[in-house]
Amino acid sequence: MPSHPSSITPAMSDMSYRGLLSLQGRVFVVLGAGQGIGEQVSHALSECGATVVCVDSDPWRAQAVAETVHGIPVSADITQASDMERVFQTASALPASGPLGLVDVVGMVIPNDLTHGTESGWSRQFQLVLDHAWLAMRVGARAMQGRGGSMVFIGSIAGTVVRSGAALAYASAKAALHHLVKGVAQDLAPQGIRVNAVAPGLTRTPRLVASNPDSFWTTEAARIPLRRVGMPSDIAAAVLFLSSPLADFVTGQILAVDGGSSLASGGGFNLAASGPAPT
Repeated sequence: MPSHPSSITPAMSDMSYRGLLSLQGRVFVVLGAGQGIGEQVSHALSECGATVVCVDSDPWRAQAVAETVHGIPVSADITQASDMERVFQTASALPASGPLGLVDVVGMVIPNDLTHGTESGWSRQFQLVLDHAWLAMRVGARAMQGRGGSMVFIGSIAGTVVRSGAALAYASAKAALHHLVKGVAQDLAPQGIRVNAVAPGLTRTPRLVASNPDSFWTTEAARIPLRRVGMPSDIAAAVLFLSSPLADFVTGQILAVDGGSSLASGGGFNLAASGPAPT
């Protein structure tokens, strides 16, 4: 019988997909590393060989996570340019043999509807979700010049599927973040800097678990096609993929990690309580 040419080229047969998950020699900045998704992201990156700069507004939380992942703790207010500069100066000074990485997890919900919401609440929501992300991109891009890098931001399916009422400000800010990610990805691609986002659905973060009863989680799990809510580890796994060489040809993408929630775009939902609204 005539032989058939192999569908795998010699170059492809030499490919080590396990090796593409290695982050040995790389330094990553994780903003919001102190708990929940940020903590799990720090563990994921560290387990694959990265040195992690664990940034949190709470110095105790930054220190605690850094100790468990053998990382570098930094306490900072990521809404301030001087603090963001200090974060990346710390990361840039560490020994590394590869591109620099950034994962930005910051961005809590501030309930704020159109009729009864406040201007200060609207502004604060955009500061926490969008303004600081722009700042991280700006300072991070400068630090990555000449070495390349990866940026991953935590968006939300609320930024993709229309949300109103108390979620209006949050959803609007996340939608703006998604657009910012795509625009900056296009701008930075020629420099070898990739920019992506993960858009979680409802996820059992410490803040949400503390603010919502068990009945809330049971009810909301039933609305999700996979019949469960997300865990911080689900989001960290997606961040790890986008941060690794496995995703070297991926940029400007918003990856939904939501159990299929965004498939039913017209479906109802209940906004998770996240603590008292700021005064």
